[in-house]
Amino acid sequence: MTESVVSTTEVPVSDRVITVFSPRGGVGKSTIAVNIAVGLAQVAPLQVVLVDADVQFGDVATLLDLDPPQTLPDLVAAEPAADALVLKTMLTVHPDGFYVVCGATSPVNGDRVSGEQLAHLIDQLRDIFRFVIVDTAAGLGEHALAMIEKATDAVAVCTLAVPSARALGTQLTVLTSLGIMPAARHVVLNLVDQKSGLSFTDVEATLGMAVDIGIPRSRAVLISTNRGIPVISENPRSPAARALIALIARCGAGQTIAPTPRHRKSLFNLRKAST
Repeated sequence: MTESVVSTTEVPVSDRVITVFSPRGGVGKSTIAVNIAVGLAQVAPLQVVLVDADVQFGDVATLLDLDPPQTLPDLVAAEPAADALVLKTMLTVHPDGFYVVCGATSPVNGDRVSGEQLAHLIDQLRDIFRFVIVDTAAGLGEHALAMIEKATDAVAVCTLAVPSARALGTQLTVLTSLGIMPAARHVVLNLVDQKSGLSFTDVEATLGMAVDIGIPRSRAVLISTNRGIPVISENPRSPAARALIALIARCGAGQTIAPTPRHRKSLFNLRKAST
């Protein structure tokens, strides 16, 4: 059984949609989204769903080593999915106790999913789950904007690189001007090291706001990614995992909800079935 690595059992009573986004690819956005889902599932088992909203090149299934029988295009196109119970049976279950909407198997299939369909799916999922975590495609395309507009929490990611920081600053300015920036905002500086020549202060000056979480560049993250096991499960004591756990605590702060015996039994059965 996976070691519990989230130090708090505080989860909110109201549903949360946590959208992870960035203006540029290659910043570790999907890795962050996956680890948020794993961490929240430890304090709210079977109440978490992770959605891969990168309709063309989503890699959540790869990061979690999943082979989904049904993917995002199947869920938004299926007539029975209007029923919440049927929809839940169409999701992929991860052995760590959360559900996943995996991305399309090809860009052609993914292009059939509209931003409106994706937004409708999020509304359905938030009626079923306590936490909906959304991994978006880079930039401000139709799907990313729809997911940010649905969010209660925005996790904005950049790295210690001038283009990355400037692009995120521009993106946040645009989202604010559009009036769709969520009230809860978490700015994450990923892949932090001492070799870039930039500091937290430099990035904060560029963004015009504070950085909330810094995640160090880590070999442990690379190894866990290649193994299809999130780093907070495989190496929870690593500096990168500890930073991710701090981010999870920010996203999950609220009133205490203890998992019920039914949840624990279901979680055990899910793990047993996966072995």
